[in-house]
Amino acid sequence: MSNSRFKESTGFTDVLISLILLSAILNGVAVVYGYHQYELLVSAKNGVDVNMDEAGSILVHQLMIKVAQLGFRVIVGIQFLMWVYRMSRNAHCVKTGKPTSSPGWAVGCYFIPVLNMWKPYLIMKEIYEAFRQRPSYSKVLPLWWTAWVLSSAVGCFTSYYMSRAETVGELLVASRWAIALDVSLVFLDVAAALMVYVVNEASVEWYEVTQYEDLGVYWELV
Repeated sequence: MSNSRFKESTGFTDVLISLILLSAILNGVAVVYGYHQYELLVSAKNGVDVNMDEAGSILVHQLMIKVAQLGFRVIVGIQFLMWVYRMSRNAHCVKTGKPTSSPGWAVGCYFIPVLNMWKPYLIMKEIYEAFRQRPSYSKVLPLWWTAWVLSSAVGCFTSYYMSRAETVGELLVASRWAIALDVSLVFLDVAAALMVYVVNEASVEWYEVTQYEDLGVYWELV
């Protein structure tokens, strides 16, 4: 057994899940306002008079939502990576089947292009299996990573069309992709919250099963 210090993380996890779910709500609001903007663009394309006050209000609200989305992504991203580091470190406290990747690498791989399309999933799977002490057949982790890859792909297309939109027709296409991106982010948030909950529960269950054994590991409440 490793002499690493095992930190109970339920409180930390609860905060992270709450932030992720708030992000999902915010992304859902962005979908609604994005659809309103899309309707205005359709009206403009069809020659229907557009209420400029309404259009201006929607644009202002969308700008505020986008700023809030960006802020939430930064906050949730930092909190999530801290959680990943802690889960990886805790997983190294198990007796057998500990992850092959270090806690630092578990976080660092998210920042490496191309590699971050599959390596974080494999590392998280190793962490989960270390706590479960057997191969994982959970559908939650693949669901989370599918949502991650999907939102990343949709984000690339959205950026591409947004950067080239000049005519009303092109703005309509870009608007549809922007709505699709916000929908995919809601999907990602829900899947990520489920993944975080499942992995943390596996961590807690591992401790409850082994807490009366001579582990040579310290339990620290935070």
